Amino acid sequence: MEKNKKILVGKNASPILSTLSDFEGMSIEKWHNFRQNLQIPDYFLFLAGVAKNPKKCPEARLRFGKELVFVQNFLPHSDNSVFRTRGYGNIYCLYEPEKLCRDDVVLEMSAIYQALPDDTIRLILSDGEHRKRACVDEMFAYLRKQRKLVDFAAEGVKPGLFEITFKNKSCGYFLKDRTYIVWASPVGIPDQVSGELVKGWIICDINCGVPAVLKDEQEKLKPLAVKEGDSVGLFIYHDDCLCFNGI
Repeated sequence: MEKNKKILVGKNASPILSTLSDFEGMSIEKWHNFRQNLQIPDYFLFLAGVAKNPKKCPEARLRFGKELVFVQNFLPHSDNSVFRTRGYGNIYCLYEPEKLCRDDVVLEMSAIYQALPDDTIRLILSDGEHRKRACVDEMFAYLRKQRKLVDFAAEGVKPGLFEITFKNKSCGYFLKDRTYIVWASPVGIPDQVSGELVKGWIICDINCGVPAVLKDEQEKLKPLAVKEGDSVGLFIYHDDCLCFNGI
């Protein structure tokens, strides 16, 4: 482990004066210990963001100046006392609904990163890019390459907007019995046992950009017939982006 080496690798980085830039400048040594506690596996994509109201975000445990940074962990969400569990529900970046669940997290800014085996990280989606269809499309292409998934979308078709309720079980960030609006694209998932490609989806939440891969049989996605100017959750669909109050 190389001391004092920054964790961020690659050409993409957050603006130099932002708190996320401070997070990206953490030492390998400090990140190694923090990452182990959060149980973030190699090559997984995770979210980090600046708490909008630190007093209402006890999960934000990294301090940079006056700001606290929340980092998504990969612990299970359960009331079973046997397990050490995650302490957050939905994540909202900048914009929030009128009603929040007690464990929901609201962030001032956020980004999606990939955890690498040498305790470095790579920036995948910068702040706000989870609301831009083209940026989400690039992230999905990156995931397909990383996980050896096959693009099942019709030629030239970028991710669409869908509604999904997790009726059967939780799937990573996405919790059972909650409904989400997501960007989604169909993929083929290699089945190592049968040698077949199983139909599935890459999805990411429109409010924070956290992705997941699920088999088609797990849950049903409801396509949203969205056109220019339509409301989508907290947003308005405009020019292939989700905008808040036209911004």
